[in-house]
Amino acid sequence: MEIMLNIDKRVKPIAITAIVAFIAIMVYLYLKISTTTQVVSGDKFNKILATKQVDEVYIKDNYFVAITDNSSYKVVKDAINKKEILSKYPIKIYSKSSTALISTAVLILLVILVILIVLLRKNQSFKSLNFQPQSNKSDLDDLTKDIKPEFNPQYRFKNIAGISEVKEDLEDIISFLKDPQKYQKYGIRMPKGMLLVGPPGVGKTLISKAISAEAGVPFFYSSGASFVHIYAGAGAKRVKELFKKAKELAPSIIFIDEIDAVGKSRDSLDSNEREATLNQLLVEMDGFSQNEGVVVIGATNRLEILDSALLRAGRFDRRVFIGLPNLKEREQIVNLYLEEKKHNIDTLEIAKLTAGFSPASIETLINEAALKAYKRKRETISNEDIYLVKDQVIYGKKIVSLLTREEREIQASYQAAKAVVAVWVGFNFQNVKLLTPININEDVNIVSKSSLLNAARVYISGIIYLERKYNDSFSIAISDKNRFKEILEKIVNDYYINIEYNIDSITRDIRDDIEGTLKRLNGIILKVSTLLNDNESVNYSDIKSYLDEVL
Repeated sequence: MEIMLNIDKRVKPIAITAIVAFIAIMVYLYLKISTTTQVVSGDKFNKILATKQVDEVYIKDNYFVAITDNSSYKVVKDAINKKEILSKYPIKIYSKSSTALISTAVLILLVILVILIVLLRKNQSFKSLNFQPQSNKSDLDDLTKDIKPEFNPQYRFKNIAGISEVKEDLEDIISFLKDPQKYQKYGIRMPKGMLLVGPPGVGKTLISKAISAEAGVPFFYSSGASFVHIYAGAGAKRVKELFKKAKELAPSIIFIDEIDAVGKSRDSLDSNEREATLNQLLVEMDGFSQNEGVVVIGATNRLEILDSALLRAGRFDRRVFIGLPNLKEREQIVNLYLEEKKHNIDTLEIAKLTAGFSPASIETLINEAALKAYKRKRETISNEDIYLVKDQVIYGKKIVSLLTREEREIQASYQAAKAVVAVWVGFNFQNVKLLTPININEDVNIVSKSSLLNAARVYISGIIYLERKYNDSFSIAISDKNRFKEILEKIVNDYYINIEYNIDSITRDIRDDIEGTLKRLNGIILKVSTLLNDNESVNYSDIKSYLDEVL
């Protein structure tokens, strides 16, 4: 396997200079070693010194050596008057043999290499060196031979709690996979790709396997990281083989976990191999039609970094947002994981205790509690076991810390104000949760100034509401403050020509408008805040009905 090293342009002059210097030194040493030195008598040596231009006289081993323009002469030291020569010429002593000179050259080479390594490190050489191992056919075959379908009949929706809000979107895909002709008969196009978006541990992989089981189709699992190889062309070949095998067994599902590992924006790609793999994925998604019965499901918790080409129509054009479970959903999840265990746990109490936990975190909590009960030689799990392992799970797994009563009230007030204002200004969403912000869809090709202003009103409404209610500001508003500023910069740069309209003036106008709106809608915000605090989730339709009563 041949490795190609492309050195950074900043380092090339240094490397070339070092190599030239080394060659010059080697030539000099070679001439030094290889010069033919003529042995002469003492009289002739003295005559040479008297009649010729002598460049250098030195002692080497048991000889005096004289160097002239084009010759070298040596005489035994005892054959001449040493004092006379020493008085006329500065004498150097060379006792090194040719082997010693070669050793010197090697040492010089090592010094040059060390200097190069230091310079390369200072120039971030590991980024400037483009390691592009060339692979042969057997290498690529080894990387793609493990692409095999899975059949997971044991995974069903009945075994997954907390997905009632997204179940309808998932059932559409299942129905299509079971009978694609039914949709094709009416000219209905189902999405080629679906993105499951949500934080780690909410069950994106499990949901995908359940879709496969419910539809009774093969399930091809691959992670984004598995496409990123050091072998040139391996990632693209793996993508090609994956789609080829999925088509052969269609209808089928291709699931790509952590798709952001390979699908991040090409503006931020750090290797040609990664870009080639992403391009191959785009080509494959364009290359099959809906009637082939292949659905690609991607999972990510970083939607914002995905390449826009992946998100356009005809690729991953359906997105399903899976948030952290609310109180009711957490109780269902606790019951699910306690089904085959002996316990006397108050499941509602544990559901309240686990605000901010993902389903995976709750499963870990129940398992650790069962292990704690076993170690205490008890067959039944109790609430006490949960309390004993709670901190271990929270801090050991880096789960969102539990909220105090005051923190829940602050969070509920903040989310309620944003949600009510969002409905008031015309944004649509499914629900608002205590710990999950509402999704305002700004990802459209044509956006109006008024729409951007409304989005800015939503982002600042929670901030202003907390300022009015608590006379303070809080860390939960940082991301919304940044988004508010981004929107205002876009408004000023793209929509206003008159320089009177700057960010400060627009901010004052929006604040004045929102303060009046919040005052008018305060009663509804308090009602939504109470519901969020109690149930951790409020539907859009409920908020809309409260507002309709005011209008």
